[in-house]
Amino acid sequence: DVHHSDTQIKASDNNDAIINDENDARLRKVAWFYGNSLYNYLRDRSMEQDAEVVFLSDDVQSRKLALQEQPSDDDAGDGVYYKTRSMRQHVALLQKEDPTLHLLDMVAQFNSAPDSTNKSVGKESKEIYYSPHIDSSDLSYGLKSNRYYQGTYRSNRDSHTEGYVTIRRGEDRVAVVVKGSNDINRAVDGDVVAIELHSVDRWLGSADVGQIEKQKDAGKKEEQAGESKTETPEAGIAADTAEPTLKDIDNIAEEVAVDEEGQLRRPTGKVAGIIRRNFHKNYCGSICTIEKVEKKEDNSTPHPHDVIAEKHEREHADGVTSTVVFFPIDNRIPPILLRTTQRDRLVGMRILVSIDSWPADSEYPLGHYVKTLGVTGTKDTETQVLLQEFRIPCEPFPAKVLACLPP
Repeated sequence: DVHHSDTQIKASDNNDAIINDENDARLRKVAWFYGNSLYNYLRDRSMEQDAEVVFLSDDVQSRKLALQEQPSDDDAGDGVYYKTRSMRQHVALLQKEDPTLHLLDMVAQFNSAPDSTNKSVGKESKEIYYSPHIDSSDLSYGLKSNRYYQGTYRSNRDSHTEGYVTIRRGEDRVAVVVKGSNDINRAVDGDVVAIELHSVDRWLGSADVGQIEKQKDAGKKEEQAGESKTETPEAGIAADTAEPTLKDIDNIAEEVAVDEEGQLRRPTGKVAGIIRRNFHKNYCGSICTIEKVEKKEDNSTPHPHDVIAEKHEREHADGVTSTVVFFPIDNRIPPILLRTTQRDRLVGMRILVSIDSWPADSEYPLGHYVKTLGVTGTKDTETQVLLQEFRIPCEPFPAKVLACLPP
């Protein structure tokens, strides 16, 4: 806005004004300048007003301000010099030109989709699954006062519902256990988070306790099976072949002393806020859909994926778009909810999906379709999956590189 006087905005008198709000105001001012200039140019030359300036924003409040701030002019199109649309609204207009492109599938989601099965459900009655994240100003103060601790959240390799955050306490690095959806509070593997420690009475006992309990359970099963009471060498994992701990790998303490007697406990905590998201990676996997089948006579327990799909899959009011559940191959990543217009085409395929957001009223993160890798289970497709998961460059060489090869 420093290059033209007509695109400058007045300095805000509010010291608490967010820089993003000021940037939005600059964008709206530039859109008005272009719309006004285009209108005057076509009017002065007696040309038809067949061109329009569109302000694209996913910020609802910014779009409302765009209409309120424009001076009304009956000669301008619809009384305004530029129009406002969300990205989804704009892409929906483009898709009408060629529905086979499925452009809407590639639009990012920042809000949970409305439940079309119950039109009476309003925003007030939406279920809130998670507590709100602490805002940035309180988070910054809490980090300085040591109420919160900063670290990178890492999920356990076999489950997205349990993980740890490595924090610094003095000169030592300590792994804080974060367990359960409420404590993880929408963090995804790789996110930089601020955590709040639980009280000491909620910390976990020695890691050896869990191993002892497992051995006891194993002993009970052996007795129930009626195995021989003859003494045999105890089975287990040898120390040299056991999975290394965090202390073995990165010299990170998993337990800290909580009293003068040196009793060791594993600290636990909850995610208070997200400092930086790790949504830049595309994830490989497949969608799970509801199959209308008769209930089996043996009343077998349904697969967890089927339970999640039955709860969250739905068709929207437009009759074209559906919300489906995507399950990543990486168990550290939670299921992702997608809005798609090509549900039937994606069934049985390996696809790439990107996470966009995770609002508090959505049980799982929201994402969008990126591309299809191929049919699930085929050699070429699964090879592509491995290359994508381990971030191995697999794009074809350009023609200039291939031209350098000997004949």
